[in-house]
Amino acid sequence: MSGFSVTALQGIPEIRPGDDLPALIGGALAAAPDGVRDGDILVVTSKIVSKAEHRQVPAADREAAISAETVRLVAARTHAHGTTRIVENRQGLVMAAAGVDNSNTPHGTVLLLPADP
Repeated sequence: MSGFSVTALQGIPEIRPGDDLPALIGGALAAAPDGVRDGDILVVTSKIVSKAEHRQVPAADREAAISAETVRLVAARTHAHGTTRIVENRQGLVMAAAGVDNSNTPHGTVLLLPADP
């Protein structure tokens, strides 16, 4: 068979600080109808790792949180909705917004990248 398919793993709850992520993933894999087969690739988002690691922090201003995580500005582009910054973060990764994420987080908080990705 050529090509590939993407299948979401069922049974993973909303991740909360302190959750045992490997145990949750292992349980969901064990319950999966097809299990894990030779050649499968498991992808885990940084977001759920950050949640389990307590990386959600108070931040009234996302831009200030981005600045706090930035060690070097690589590029910036201003547009109708603000400015997009490509930066090097504290971990040496170069990416947009230093990996600071405020999507689907409680108001007034942001999610930082995992401590050791």
